[in-house]
Amino acid sequence: MPHNPITRITFDDTMLCVGWADGLELRQHLTRFDRLREASAAQRADFQIIDEGTSVVWPHLATDGVTIDGIDWIWEHLCNQALGRLHALEWHLDQVSAKDQAIVALWRLEADGYNGGFLQFFCNWGDQTYDLAVAALQAIGAERTRELVSRQRQLIDHLDGHPQLKELWDIPGLLSDDEHELISVELDAKLWDVAMEIPALAVRHFYPG
Repeated sequence: MPHNPITRITFDDTMLCVGWADGLELRQHLTRFDRLREASAAQRADFQIIDEGTSVVWPHLATDGVTIDGIDWIWEHLCNQALGRLHALEWHLDQVSAKDQAIVALWRLEADGYNGGFLQFFCNWGDQTYDLAVAALQAIGAERTRELVSRQRQLIDHLDGHPQLKELWDIPGLLSDDEHELISVELDAKLWDVAMEIPALAVRHFYPG
């Protein structure tokens, strides 16, 4: 992704609007930003574009200020676009482009990983999405996340072919307490940390694309 700083911040009655140098314009509901929603016009105008144009801060709206990360906005935009195209094809993942498959797989890893951890991600989507996610992590350079989810997958390898494994959601019930502790407590805690590398790396790799 070439250098593409945030250049414009505007508001309407219900939306915060962010513009970039390349002409990209994104909008999000002010209900996502309580401090900005409640702020006066003068307070909203009191912002600074920081971090080489990647973030915006309203330094006086709270003790530590209110900050939005433009990279997160663009990554959410890319995910929403890919999911929209997938929805249009009735959720047949193999029918969207390779780029969209990679973005959807990363989105699923993030969404389920932060919500219920690796087991939720894997049991919801299986090896197809897992393999796509691992390949995408390697492609964007998210090595810490790739290594961690690969280790978590290896810890359930021994269940392949298990006679009681009829569907993916049988996996949690077939793991020992120690395996649960390692996968869903120790390693998931690390996953929530290392996966923070995904948005910036994914935007650099996929945008504008």
